[in-house]
Amino acid sequence: HAWGPAWYHPRGSAEPGAGDREPAERARRVSRGGSWRHSVKFTRLTARASLAPERRYNDFGFRLYADA
Repeated sequence: HAWGPAWYHPRGSAEPGAGDREPAERARRVSRGGSWRHSVKFTRLTARASLAPERRYNDFGFRLYADA
């Protein structure tokens, strides 16, 4: 897993910039990809979940990327 920059919305970002604004209630962050402890279905980078940012997970990290 890797934390995403956006706040989670159940249907994705329905409007431009929606993920940039913190929801009023039950704020959860987007988590992308999977980890060593998940099934293949969740290891894709496009896999998306929502998790509370104040929680700690032993299978979370970060990804570095750059434009080619």
